[in-house]
Amino acid sequence: MKSYDIVIPHYNAPKVVPLAAACVRSIREHSSDYRIIWVQNGGNIPASIVVELDKAECVSVIRCDHNLGFVRATNLGLRESDAPFVVLMNNDTEAVPGWLEKLRRPLVGDIGLSGPLTTARRSWQGQWKKKGEQPVTLPEKSVIAFFCAMLRRDVIEKVGILDVGFGLGLGDDDDYCYRAQAAGFRIALVQDLVIPHYHRSTFKHLFKDTQIHSLQQRAVRRLKWKGER
Repeated sequence: MKSYDIVIPHYNAPKVVPLAAACVRSIREHSSDYRIIWVQNGGNIPASIVVELDKAECVSVIRCDHNLGFVRATNLGLRESDAPFVVLMNNDTEAVPGWLEKLRRPLVGDIGLSGPLTTARRSWQGQWKKKGEQPVTLPEKSVIAFFCAMLRRDVIEKVGILDVGFGLGLGDDDDYCYRAQAAGFRIALVQDLVIPHYHRSTFKHLFKDTQIHSLQQRAVRRLKWKGER
């Protein structure tokens, strides 16, 4: 068993394939004691990605006959995982030196989830004004985006997997953060780690801006409904 399982769902959007290959390459260059759980969400794994996966330290591949959507694909990877620490990672991100160790550092006691800063300026994690170099424990009801987030094993065992009611994606990470906090866990923001992220690359291939907005509104309604139950 490796210390880290890195779950990466992938759909073969043409513009995302080189980003995904670069993602795997960056993990290989900047990580140790890891396994990549690659969830091929329909279609075959592109040759450029196969080349990078073949060079990785340890890889498990899950193949889906068709696109299951981000949430269900991620859940397949979560079910496959058994490492003490699990990273949920988008295929349009890049690992950097020391990233796994920095994400792991605050995960002690009741802190069960951690996330980095990012280059994606539309994300609040891309707009955060640093308050030093140490991880910050976020207030109750805070959330981190799951473009790159580390979960401790006991969080997954207690909270479970993502809620498939969020469909293709959006809002599922907020919901998971709320559920984790309700289960007694807290969330840390790692201020000395910036993960490059080409925000929503696959969604922008699959959907128009108006459709993405509709998905966002649907997620907000579901989050509100779950909060009122």
